Amino acid sequence: MHGSKHVIDTTAQKVVMLLAREWEFKGPPGLLDISEIVAALPLAPSDILAAIKDLFERGLVDMNSLKTSVFLTPEGYATVSVSDSGDES
Repeated sequence: MHGSKHVIDTTAQKVVMLLAREWEFKGPPGLLDISEIVAALPLAPSDILAAIKDLFERGLVDMNSLKTSVFLTPEGYATVSVSDSGDES
């Protein structure tokens, strides 16, 4: 790793935010089919898949055994909580 383990690129951040919304609306772990993520984000499917792979390698998301669905790990959800909770008034 490059020392900046918590730096997430823009595409990966969008994937994490989408999974975090699912986590908040339906409860942990924020499970979505990869096809749902591709449909929800106006990005190239190849970029989304690369972002999911990167997040998986960092331990921020996990996948079902068939590799068709993705969900946040507690560590992945914590990155959203940390980046979002800057000013809670």
